Amino acid sequence: MTTAEERTRQRPADERTGGTCPFSPEIRRFTDDIVGLHSRLSFGRLPQALDGPPLYLSGDTGDGLLTVTMRESQVPARYMNGILGFRLAQYLKLGLISDELVYQEALFHEPATKPHTVENLHTVTLDAAGGRIVGYIGLVCSLDEKTMPLDSPRRSRFPSESAHHVDLVSRFAAPDVSSHQVYEIKRFVRDVDMDRGEQRWRVPWHLILGLGSAVLAGGDEFRLLLGDSKEHGALRHFRLIGFDPVVIENTEPRLPPTELMWPSYTQEVNAKPFVAPVPDDLDACLRVIRAGLAAGSGRSERELAARLSARRRVREQGGRGSQQTAKES
Repeated sequence: MTTAEERTRQRPADERTGGTCPFSPEIRRFTDDIVGLHSRLSFGRLPQALDGPPLYLSGDTGDGLLTVTMRESQVPARYMNGILGFRLAQYLKLGLISDELVYQEALFHEPATKPHTVENLHTVTLDAAGGRIVGYIGLVCSLDEKTMPLDSPRRSRFPSESAHHVDLVSRFAAPDVSSHQVYEIKRFVRDVDMDRGEQRWRVPWHLILGLGSAVLAGGDEFRLLLGDSKEHGALRHFRLIGFDPVVIENTEPRLPPTELMWPSYTQEVNAKPFVAPVPDDLDACLRVIRAGLAAGSGRSERELAARLSARRRVREQGGRGSQQTAKES
């Protein structure tokens, strides 16, 4: 598995939170309570609670997992707080968020952003039996009130652009692409304490299938995706599903200590910022994932990754054998 877990070293087994302020028992008790609270929440009724049909709802794959993708405006406040709380709890356990600021601000979930026009998307994978969230990935939209040309100096910067002090998207400036068609991948994370087993490797692929299906259905609404990741993190997954990212090397990411996420940029190996257009063959890659997750397929993560890699190699070689690949998927 290669998600947010790759952004931190393994913490001691007896610690519930990674701890950026490890010598304060008050802070540790508070953050442990937050983690404990969110471990007990159930979201089993989330699909029925949404305002309108979800952008994506997985079918029965026989693995006990259920995945939902939705716009933020569809989610009742109590569920949205719980989803943002799952994100907070996981990043506390990974040591990638400031537990001191969480304590000082008495947070029990990540603060929500307030976009002006377009809105964020959220994908969660649930343990269908108990309703617990076991995985999450989000798409963060532009904060521009009016859509802007990608090379406009007045365009708002996405979080990865601000953290790495780079302009990722202006290179894709074109008359038919603007800032409201650009989204940032955020918080690609699986429950850190999830038991090892078949469900564990399947979670990130369920998340990618849910997010990718929503992006595909949205058509022109989604033209560019960006983010930051280590080479064996989200970058690996998104290359496998056909994205050809522009990766900026040798940046020096940092956030001020007043920002909740500043510890995520103090790792021995930091994430790299990347940006990529949505690939034309995304649908075919999603079919490969859907087949690999289907009930009774008997496929492993290695087999699924191998099929996606083979498909990518065929595409890079100019499409030779594409019909056979499509048939197999």
